[in-house]
Amino acid sequence: MSDAVSKLVLRVVCDSREQQPYTFSGYPCTVETGTLASGDLTLHGFGSRIAIERKELGDLIGCLSYGRERFERELVRLRSYEFACVLVESPAHDLRSGCYRSQMDPVSAWQSILALQMRYRIPFIFCDDRSDAERTAFDILRHYARDRWRELQALKSAARMPVERTERRGPGVGMDRDGNAPERRQRAGGIPHPTTAPTATATGAGT
Repeated sequence: MSDAVSKLVLRVVCDSREQQPYTFSGYPCTVETGTLASGDLTLHGFGSRIAIERKELGDLIGCLSYGRERFERELVRLRSYEFACVLVESPAHDLRSGCYRSQMDPVSAWQSILALQMRYRIPFIFCDDRSDAERTAFDILRHYARDRWRELQALKSAARMPVERTERRGPGVGMDRDGNAPERRQRAGGIPHPTTAPTATATGAGT
């Protein structure tokens, strides 16, 4: 199974509104263009289950300041996915050091990142640069596709397994109806089975 997984060729779908999309040149995948409901990258057939939102650092700062309301609406949509993340093409150090063209305070920007991750359960993944972000995006999609492929193989294996016949086990199985009836069986020592009806005495009381 591991060999087959390693040979998977991904079908990556890139949002048509992306101005600088990843080409994934040299990676074992094909790249298609489509209109995604959320995010910038996904896998073919899983557009409503996994999404990657790509951000340059300057774009991210804008989303944390004047474009925050719209950005949070996007995070709300992504929260319903099996997996979604915000992939940043710069290291966290650049954000925390204020290495961007904006008046937003670096401390406020960092605290916003922490708060949004907690509030919407969407991880923000900071990368070294654009090339590193492209590689990270591919790896995320690869891991997701691998897990779904393994789930599919497990379901196929389960469908091919013969249904095992279950048989009753215990005293009396296989006897004729009269011999197997509870009222015909007695415990060791001649004590009547609990289901045996009590014998009435002359006074009418049960023994």
